Amino acid sequence: MFDKSEACCFSGYRPEKFNLPQDHTAAMLAPELETAVRHAVQDGYRLFVTGMSRGFDLWAAQTVLRLRQEMPVKLLCAIPFDRQSQGWEPEWQTLYHEILLNADFVQSLSHEYTPDCFFIRNRFMIEGCSRLICWYDGCPGGTRFTVQCAKRRGLELVNLADR
Repeated sequence: MFDKSEACCFSGYRPEKFNLPQDHTAAMLAPELETAVRHAVQDGYRLFVTGMSRGFDLWAAQTVLRLRQEMPVKLLCAIPFDRQSQGWEPEWQTLYHEILLNADFVQSLSHEYTPDCFFIRNRFMIEGCSRLICWYDGCPGGTRFTVQCAKRRGLELVNLADR
């Protein structure tokens, strides 16, 4: 499908975990995400992988889909388990399903929720990519795990929280 050197993944926080005004987080991150994706495309990246969690993952996916109209990029949605969005607020569910419908590829890694399904999804993304665009400011959780895993594997890190 794609060479690892052409694949870039995303990891970041859910909306409530950002250290930014919650009502404006998506709007504040949009220019940063767009710039990071554009730079990745200039560097030869063609496949972008999102873990499809609320917040950063979905905003990153929106960015790729928007830029796909003018750039040769593809979006892969790496879903940790079927029905991932069950129980989310309606606006997040709507966004999730719109992204799935417009994605180039969808990979579900488990039919059912398991205690480690998010870690399996994160490893899947890291093992198939050579760059990670993230928002990580030191908080514990899945993003920390993903960033640490990416560093161990030698991925190039683009941390938008550092800007």
